[in-house]
Amino acid sequence: MKKWFILAAVALMIAATSYVWAAEDLSRSSSIKMQNIIYGATIDSKASFYQKRIYLVDSEFKILSDIGKDAVKKIAFLKAYRQKLIGNMVAKNVKLNTSSMDSFLGTKIHNISTNMEAYSTE
Repeated sequence: MKKWFILAAVALMIAATSYVWAAEDLSRSSSIKMQNIIYGATIDSKASFYQKRIYLVDSEFKILSDIGKDAVKKIAFLKAYRQKLIGNMVAKNVKLNTSSMDSFLGTKIHNISTNMEAYSTE
């Protein structure tokens, strides 16, 4: 009787341990999914911000036209390399606050031509 009780207790401990490990894996994967969603939304928000400036391309003033052309380049970059940017943000474990995500994207957007070459060769 004692042996059966001990064996049952050991079996329950093993089952509980595997359950805890499974729950950890589930929470870790949901955490990564949440990061992907937040990073993607931030990139979309940034693209939307620049989208509002596209109308300036047709401006008669050169400076305003340049701002519009720059916005078009930035939107194209963000849309073309969205998944790669998200992957880089996950890899670098960018904090989930606005300033950290904007800082990361700002550095990537700052010199688009260099970043486009780097992303296209990956």
